[in-house]
Amino acid sequence: ASLASLLILPAASLLPSIWSGPSRADHFIHQWVGNMAPSGNTLPNVSLVSAKPDASQSAATGRADDHGPLAVATSPSWHVDFRWCVLLVWAAGALVVLLGFVSRSRLLRGIERTAQVLDDPEWLRLVDAVRSELGLKRSVRVLVSSEPLMPMTWGWRRPVVLLSAGAVQWERERFRVVLRHELAHVKRWDCLTQEVANLVRAFYWFNPLVWLAARQMCLERERACDDLVLSAGARPSEYAGHLLEIARQFAYAPRVEAIAMARPSSLERRLRVIVDASHRPSRLRPASAFAILIMVSALALGVGGYKSTAASAENSAEKADALRQQQLVRLQTFFTAKEKQSLELAAKAGETNLLPEFHPYFDAAAKGDWQTVSNIYADFHRRHPQYANSTGDTNLIVSYWQPLLETGLAYKEVASDEARYVQTFIDETINSIPAGSIYFGGTDPGRGLITAFIKSHQDADPFFVLTQNALADSSYLEYLQTMYGGKIYVPSKEESEKCFQEYVSDATRRLDHDTNFPKEPRQIKPSENVYRVKGNVKVSGQVAVMSINGLITKIIFDKNPDREFYIEESFPLDWMYPYLEPHGLILKLNRQKVGTLTNEAVQRDHEYWTRQLQPMIGDWLNSDTSSKELAAFVEKVYVQHDLSGFKGDPRFVQDENACKLFSKLRSSIGGVYKWHIKNAKTPDERASMNKEAEFAFKQAFALCPDNTETVFRYVQFLLPAKVGDPMHRLDEAILIAEAAAHMPSFQGENGQQMRGLVAQLKGFRK
Repeated sequence: ASLASLLILPAASLLPSIWSGPSRADHFIHQWVGNMAPSGNTLPNVSLVSAKPDASQSAATGRADDHGPLAVATSPSWHVDFRWCVLLVWAAGALVVLLGFVSRSRLLRGIERTAQVLDDPEWLRLVDAVRSELGLKRSVRVLVSSEPLMPMTWGWRRPVVLLSAGAVQWERERFRVVLRHELAHVKRWDCLTQEVANLVRAFYWFNPLVWLAARQMCLERERACDDLVLSAGARPSEYAGHLLEIARQFAYAPRVEAIAMARPSSLERRLRVIVDASHRPSRLRPASAFAILIMVSALALGVGGYKSTAASAENSAEKADALRQQQLVRLQTFFTAKEKQSLELAAKAGETNLLPEFHPYFDAAAKGDWQTVSNIYADFHRRHPQYANSTGDTNLIVSYWQPLLETGLAYKEVASDEARYVQTFIDETINSIPAGSIYFGGTDPGRGLITAFIKSHQDADPFFVLTQNALADSSYLEYLQTMYGGKIYVPSKEESEKCFQEYVSDATRRLDHDTNFPKEPRQIKPSENVYRVKGNVKVSGQVAVMSINGLITKIIFDKNPDREFYIEESFPLDWMYPYLEPHGLILKLNRQKVGTLTNEAVQRDHEYWTRQLQPMIGDWLNSDTSSKELAAFVEKVYVQHDLSGFKGDPRFVQDENACKLFSKLRSSIGGVYKWHIKNAKTPDERASMNKEAEFAFKQAFALCPDNTETVFRYVQFLLPAKVGDPMHRLDEAILIAEAAAHMPSFQGENGQQMRGLVAQLKGFRK
């Protein structure tokens, strides 16, 4: 009733006053237009005739009236009635707003006409069950659209819930929470209150406070429905995960007169409240929300010109925090899946006594207690033999170590890296890989983030995620067999041992060569630890392990001929280079040898990375940028921390992990171009590959000047021949190495290697 009376306020203000005091409408109109309108009666001027004026009139005019009737006339003139002008402006605005509502309603009817009624008996039984749980007696039509539309609800007289055709393929729990949320709107009569709010906005379209109040009412409405879902027993992290996945899967929510389930504009705050109850503000009951709307609207005529500052955009730090919160919500869903997988692996292996930290670790993630998660994982990392070598705790060698490791890797990256660039890496990588492909993730973010943020790691949805770094570990191969066996070919333990023996035989041959022919170029690679102990050849170190991993990846590649392959490089694997080509942030491993990279592929990669770097470090770097300019940029931005004139993102250059991640990715692509320089078939191809390799290494160095691998790759590129050769650019190599040596992270003991490189390069001058 109060809301209805509010809607007739504009008409009521135009009625004649029944009291002798001043008209309220006049009072407010004069507040709006000030002194622009003349005071007094503004009706059109007419001649007034008084046949018998009384004495008071005569006295007021100071004139005797002895000569008959007094005729008083005003001169003819035109006056604008500003009240009518204001009324016309108001009416035009209200009409525009109402037409918008009508247009969106017509679009909604079109969607309704093309949708089909849900007729699956199983899902209809679930609809009835949810209605019963909510105590909803009204009938509701459930429609299924062939378009990928977000779930939505409309209609207060004849309620309708719309689902996408893909909804019937959802797991039962997701279908239930979606239904419960949408039917909660029906139970609460939210569609009716939405229509009333629309009318209020149309009548008071000029007042920003009305729009803000209506927006807050919508947010409270969604939170109330979220609470109804959670009160039914849904786990907050799982429900938040469902919301996030629906928002991602059905990004298109048409502007229609319906209540959509997860519009991006309010999703961030909803997720934050769902996951952490301590962030939940006290709820406004619908009646309270309407009362506030009424009080705000009652002030409409008096504050029509008020300019609210409450709707100002959130600053970048708040946006980063909100994005990280979304990522943490996704991680909670991932942790839940990995906890279930860990229990299955333990049961299969007969490991009844779980690690004492197991349940506290996953329980902390479910509660959003990320500090406890971080502490327990750091302890795992410190104690596990994989990292602690001979001093490691063998109790941590369990069948479910890999799921524990994957959760820890993912959380470490989300917690320590700038959220915007974590999301960039996730989206650009996942969206670039076709469904059903096999992806090798080499680095910690390359493995951890992609494992966590695809739809399902265990189900390989949308693609298979492996890491090439752990293939030499027989326990990792067993883990892959359990998870992917029967879907893709996974090498056996025997094949792994055969790869080890094959590598040792090859290393022995090369060691013998270097021993017998010391004057010839060495065949044992730098940092490759191959030596003899009492006549037996021993191998150790990263180069040896990755060489074995490389042989195992070749088996996976050869034995899965119907799959596409993509790789995020951790360590160069020689056999792959003839098959590799740039693919966005990562590399594509083609089925056939590439031969010559096409001009289109090279140009596409050049333009892609130029676009990627622009928001990170600005648009100043190009193929013609000199080493001197590059070194000056590093000194100013990274060493002196002088951001004057800097057109990139300060948050990026201050994030060491994000810098290293993207520098590593770009450096890996530079390595592919460098390989093609050596294998070019024509001078033109060699020149093209040389240009692109240098551009890639320049970008990688500008992204992270203290990435040791990037610095060494760039310096080696600048020194492809002997000193004195025209292609030998010693001075530039020294300039780059010195710029890196100035980096804060390379001061003290940490900079010995880089200072040694500078000294070695300067020694070449002698």
